[in-house]
Amino acid sequence: MKRIKYRSLKIAILLVATGSMAILYWCGFHKEFDKKSVPYNADGIALIDVKNIRNYFIFSYLKNPSQWKFNSKDSKIKKRFDFSNYGIATPDYLALFHIQNQPLNQWCFVATIENETKLNKAIIDSHFIKIENEENFIVYYSKTLNTSIIRFANQILYSKNASQDLKTSIQTAKNLFIKHHYFDAKTVDKILENSNAITLWFQKNNLLEDDGIINISLKDQEIIANGQLNLRPKFRKMAPFLQNPDALMSLGFNFEMIQNQKLLKNHSVTINKMIGFNLDSINIHNPTYTEFVLYNIIEKKDSAVTYDYDDDFNPIKKVVVHTNREPSFSFSMKTNNTKKVYDYLKSENVIDDRHIFLNFPLATTKASVKNNSLILEANHHNVSISKTTELKIAYLQMNFNQLKTQDWHFLITKNNTFSLLKPFEKLKIDLIQKNNLGYFEAHLKTANNISLLESLK
Repeated sequence: MKRIKYRSLKIAILLVATGSMAILYWCGFHKEFDKKSVPYNADGIALIDVKNIRNYFIFSYLKNPSQWKFNSKDSKIKKRFDFSNYGIATPDYLALFHIQNQPLNQWCFVATIENETKLNKAIIDSHFIKIENEENFIVYYSKTLNTSIIRFANQILYSKNASQDLKTSIQTAKNLFIKHHYFDAKTVDKILENSNAITLWFQKNNLLEDDGIINISLKDQEIIANGQLNLRPKFRKMAPFLQNPDALMSLGFNFEMIQNQKLLKNHSVTINKMIGFNLDSINIHNPTYTEFVLYNIIEKKDSAVTYDYDDDFNPIKKVVVHTNREPSFSFSMKTNNTKKVYDYLKSENVIDDRHIFLNFPLATTKASVKNNSLILEANHHNVSISKTTELKIAYLQMNFNQLKTQDWHFLITKNNTFSLLKPFEKLKIDLIQKNNLGYFEAHLKTANNISLLESLK
């Protein structure tokens, strides 16, 4: 009898353990992707593995008992990023997609309504207004957020930076919810096979000979992105960029990569107005290797003397000190005939007789031609930063720890998205040639060597 009870207990424990493992796997690791959530004409996809990211933070908590605490700040963050608070179901994968021939900052995603009351509250709280009903669609739009929400039955299409006429967003909703024109299933499978915390997919274009995939993973103290990109041969050429590892920001790239892109062509009028001359007059001289280095932001103090008088009409000297903040930077661009570029800018009164580049009002900028490169420099004479020459296709490096409080305030006021970068110390992006292909690698490191979990609180 005891043996039967003991055997029954073992069976019960085994069943509980098996059931627990099955539940753990289903809740934590089993993932499915809704292939009906991306339209056929997407040319870019950011696939966010929600469970992967959630599991990373759960295991980070388990490895760091000192962080086992919950406060109001934690609750606010969880509330903000909890899908259920907006009345939509939390997916295993969230697919943000970009539609062909649309602005680069216009991205969309599809979600399923889980709680209609919460969804309606979120729409009201975010100041969306209902603007039209069309073919069983209910369309909401927020002018403040420049965002649209298009509802069809129990699904919504969320479009960030939607055009005000909403034609593209409504057509995308029709393609998905009515016409059922979905994205290529084989390509989706390829993306899923290579998926990580976040996976970026790009359709082949005038830069890429084949589709490109970049994986983004989360580590203890940094976020890492890498991937092979089959760049077209003329874009694989590497140049000896003069990097400055201690500069606030340094950027180098081959201008040929952007010279004939739609982004420049479609906004040529705006760009010409912004820079104060015709960019095509530079392009005809085939600009190539371009580098910009922002060393730091320096403070300059100017004093102004004024006089006042006391009751006996005795002069009282007053000194008012004004503090100005100016960038210290250098810019260089190589062309096949930079002297002609310089002469063109001078003929357009962009460069004066003192060799001053006049179209940059924030600092006195000297212009010159050296080694067939156009050089623009401001507050460069006191710069003493180490330099390293490395062969790369392109690179970007930013040292956020050099930004002061007023710099962050200025950036965040311009765009609140910059606040996401405050916990980080450095961003380093490299595009090099490896195995006759382009190899992309990026590292975003936390400040003061604190954990990624702690820095994002």
